[in-house]
Amino acid sequence: MNAIYDNVVASYHRCRQSETFFDTFNETFLRKSPEIASKFVHTDFARQKLMIKQSLLEMLNYYCGIESSRQEIEQLGKLHRQLEVRPKHYELWLDSLCQAVAKHDPEYRVELREQWREAMRPGIALMLSVSEGVA
Repeated sequence: MNAIYDNVVASYHRCRQSETFFDTFNETFLRKSPEIASKFVHTDFARQKLMIKQSLLEMLNYYCGIESSRQEIEQLGKLHRQLEVRPKHYELWLDSLCQAVAKHDPEYRVELREQWREAMRPGIALMLSVSEGVA
């Protein structure tokens, strides 16, 4: 493994110790834009939390080269295409994730934010390529 992966996984587990980490993430993301909020009007947030937990793990696995995660992320990209998720939404999503990490990881520091961004970018790029029909 690599140091970034190890640091982000450790951060993820620290964040998960907070019962409100995923709520903070969702609330922050929904406040980013009315366009985003409108996509979640009929969302079951209990189910959404489970999906985010799994998706973050898949994104981390993909970052460290576990190829079996590729199919899961591609499926997520296809779903996002159907939901008309745009590249700007992914950036807002990543900003929201980093803000939630900053609030819930007691060991948060700026370098960790950049590591989270680096670890999430390959999965985001794969979802974008699927949503644009490139993958």
